Amino acid sequence: MSDAGAGDDADIATVKTAVIGLLGTSTKQARFITELAASLRRRKIDASRIEGALAELAAEDRVMVRDHFCADPHLAGIDLRIAALVESDKGAEGHSNAIREIDEAWDKWLGSYLANHRCG
Repeated sequence: MSDAGAGDDADIATVKTAVIGLLGTSTKQARFITELAASLRRRKIDASRIEGALAELAAEDRVMVRDHFCADPHLAGIDLRIAALVESDKGAEGHSNAIREIDEAWDKWLGSYLANHRCG
């Protein structure tokens, strides 16, 4: 493996560790991908690598990412994906918990958005 490849692996490992930490230590059990990226930038971690890290974490069954849609034209092109940890030691319950956390985060955000947003 080349040095560049090793550096890439280290970078992805750093991002994966940070994502797991953000999802695992936050009072929010599920977070929008845009929130994760902003938190990574504040930690001086290359947030542009988040997609690769999320793909690996999902393949490892450690994180679940679900996409959402809102028909409001003001949200066109906005990343509405939400991620949550999958507690692999809990089997199917870990997946159910991740889905529930993502759904709760979406419902809370969407309710707030619709209550405060006015199209004129």
